[in-house]
Amino acid sequence: MRPPDDRRARHGSAWRVLAILLACTGPLAAMAETTAPRVEAYTARYQVSYRGLAGGYVESSLNPGSAPGVWLYATRAYPNFLGRIAVSSAAREHGTMQISGECVRPLEFEFNDGTAEDAKDVRLKFDWNAGQVTGVADGEPFTYDVEPGTQDTASVQTAMLVELLAGRTPTGFAIVTGGRLRQYRYWSEGTARVTTPAGEYETVVWASQRDGSSRLSRVWHAPALGYVPVQAVQYRKGKPELSMKLASLSRP
Repeated sequence: MRPPDDRRARHGSAWRVLAILLACTGPLAAMAETTAPRVEAYTARYQVSYRGLAGGYVESSLNPGSAPGVWLYATRAYPNFLGRIAVSSAAREHGTMQISGECVRPLEFEFNDGTAEDAKDVRLKFDWNAGQVTGVADGEPFTYDVEPGTQDTASVQTAMLVELLAGRTPTGFAIVTGGRLRQYRYWSEGTARVTTPAGEYETVVWASQRDGSSRLSRVWHAPALGYVPVQAVQYRKGKPELSMKLASLSRP
């Protein structure tokens, strides 16, 4: 039997992998005055498998907040018996961000691994006037200076939609994952038709990789769905490890 601390560590790391699979300037007040991109609210449920074994489902949603230009991104897991080894069914991720026609700015982020302990929980708060992010991860507080365009693991999902909807070609994002600020490269890999439990879709394929990592992620975005991802696979040393396929998509 694995010790409890090791299980909490696996819950945290597995959730961060799921979050990464699903990838500005001026004061915040000025952003609310610009025209927002054609981002639409949605709730997507994905069938998850690990090395070919079914692990349950993950649900992601994007909805407008109470203030103009503010959006809320949330993710929760619905693991099966096998999936609960890696991810707790009580795990939650919430991100608040502001969207303008030019960029996505994360404002706050919270991850709760669903256990009674808070050692693997993450909380972030961005101060764009000061150009800093402060937070707590692995029980340790931190502060980083951040450049415009920096994302967290929730806001980067929406940032990718905004880039594709605007017809831009992103080359990378700086992403705060846990308590670290890391650089991820992004590149296009063309188009493909994919089959998922929700149906068949024409997609554009995008890959991403953290500098110095042996893991690579590919995400299939469907233009017909506003570039919502319909499939995602993470590879380790060239072999597929974790995969997600769209099971259902609903809009309010």
